[in-house]
Amino acid sequence: MSGWRLTLRQAPAVRVDLRGVLPAALAGLSAAQVGQVRVGHGKALVPLAEFFAIQPDGNDDALAFEGDLARFDRLGWQMAGGRITADGPAGDYAGGCMSGGELHVKGSVGLLAACEMAGGQLTIDGDAGDFAASTLPGSMDGMRGGTLIVKGDVGERFGDRMRRGTALVFGNAGDFLASRMVAGTIGIGGQAGVHVGYGMRRGSVVFTAAAPSIAATFVPALVEAAVFWQLLARDLACHGGPFAGLPSRRTERHLGDLAADGRGELIVAR
Repeated sequence: MSGWRLTLRQAPAVRVDLRGVLPAALAGLSAAQVGQVRVGHGKALVPLAEFFAIQPDGNDDALAFEGDLARFDRLGWQMAGGRITADGPAGDYAGGCMSGGELHVKGSVGLLAACEMAGGQLTIDGDAGDFAASTLPGSMDGMRGGTLIVKGDVGERFGDRMRRGTALVFGNAGDFLASRMVAGTIGIGGQAGVHVGYGMRRGSVVFTAAAPSIAATFVPALVEAAVFWQLLARDLACHGGPFAGLPSRRTERHLGDLAADGRGELIVAR
């Protein structure tokens, strides 16, 4: 299985849909065949070679993009294996519906990153827009597994309806963080906006820098969970950054949202 390097020729006039451009799909193809892979460009299907110069890459089972992909959506869409790297920003739906492999964006991404992600790892070196780690429009289930790491800030509704997996934000989060969360783990290294955990049923949200504004529908926990905290803290500490020192810190837990199922928890590391 061979890898490919795609270098952007020029920014497209309208948005491009990169679904189907995956390491497994391009494996075994010649450069000419890769260039003829069709991608959505507005209402038309256009050969990939219209946008990228295509060269073989020495990394097997890998796909590397060079250039500003801010107008390119669905990078890594439904990715099940291999590795994709982008050396700049990417558009909306980055890593959407991933089930395996590794996607690394060395810049910021647009809306709905890691939406309904089920496996693998997505690393974003910059910021992510609204509804990251959440649901596709009209769906009931958000992120379902895997690991999402955002080293910048995220927008509103991060982790909306999240069901499983781990989503870490090194920076700040917008309003309605973990809204309607069903399960899973979210870690926040900076500050969060208002309405944290709105409609939260289960799951854990860990704050390492500043306590959020906690609604009256969350109540202080009366029972310690030292063993659980050590296991969780060690797992998060492996990702470094603001989570590195968690195992040595004490916690303050709030349980809720009592207006919903009420078994979620907001954990403030002191």
